Amino acid sequence: MQNTVAKVAVVGSGISGSVCAATLARNGISVTLFDSARGPGGRMSQRREISEDGRELLFDHGAPYFTVTNPDVLSVVTEWESRGLVAEWKSNFGSFDCFTNKIVNTEHQA
Repeated sequence: MQNTVAKVAVVGSGISGSVCAATLARNGISVTLFDSARGPGGRMSQRREISEDGRELLFDHGAPYFTVTNPDVLSVVTEWESRGLVAEWKSNFGSFDCFTNKIVNTEHQA
């Protein structure tokens, strides 16, 4: 019998690709995750901009949040939370007005 080392490439580092890669790796498969961007893609994508005063601004332009009902996915998300990769949103929401270059309509979510 021949021993085969499984190597898998997962294309796309959004939620589905990341969960797929994590599940494969957890089961002993060698996984390489590819994305065209420099960070997570799809609904987890984020944009970085530098403001006029030099502060780095981060804009989540993927999904504003996600919910999990599948127990297998929940275990992966719980692991991400323990590693600081995801967190419950506890900050304000607002909109950026590109004409005035200001954040407007800020509201706190309970």
